[in-house]
Amino acid sequence: MGLDSVALIMSIEDKFGIVIPDAECERIATVQQMVNSIFEKIKITPNNKCSSQVIFYKIRQVLFEQFSCNKKDITINTRMIDLLSETNLKSDWIRLKISLGLEIPNLVDLDLDKTLNKEVRFLGFKIFDRTEPVAENTLRKFTDWIISLNYHKLKLIENISNKYEIERILCGIIEENTGVPISEIELQHSFTNDLGID
Repeated sequence: MGLDSVALIMSIEDKFGIVIPDAECERIATVQQMVNSIFEKIKITPNNKCSSQVIFYKIRQVLFEQFSCNKKDITINTRMIDLLSETNLKSDWIRLKISLGLEIPNLVDLDLDKTLNKEVRFLGFKIFDRTEPVAENTLRKFTDWIISLNYHKLKLIENISNKYEIERILCGIIEENTGVPISEIELQHSFTNDLGID
C-alpha cells in the first residue's frame, strides 16, 4: 500500500470514526468494497428523509423557477444538457450553482467544446483521454455528485441512514483527498487501476 492509499484510509477512518485493520485494507480493491467495509462498522440511523430525493427536488425546483423548465421534463433520467442552454452552458452552470447554494461538479473541456477529440495525442501517440462531459449525464448522476460534494454541508456523516449515503460520502472523501473529479469516481472502480491511487 502506497502513501496515497494510507492517507486516504486514515481520512476515511477519521471521518467515519472507525478502524479498518491493515489485513482488511490489503483486500479492499474497489470503491464498492470500501463501502461494504464501512457499512459493516458503523451504526445506521434509519429515518424517513432520503437525501437523494431532497436534493433532486431542490434541483428540480431551481430548474423550474430559474430556468423555466417544464416540471414534467425534469426526471431523474433527463440529461442536464437537455435542460440548459448549450450556447450559454457555462453561464447557466454558474447560475445553477448559485441558485442551488451547493457545490456542483465543474464542467470539463468536452462540455464546452464539442469539436475536441476524446483522446489527446502527441506525435501520433495517445497521451490521455479527456474527462467525460459532465452535462451529458442524467439528473440522477448529477444528484449523486452534488450529495458527494456537499456531504459536510448536508451533515450526512452525523446521521447516516443507509448504504447509499455511505457511498456518496466515500466518493466525496475520495475526491477531496485525491483530486480525482467526482464525475470520474464510480463504485466499481479500482483504487489503483481506475483512480490511480497507489
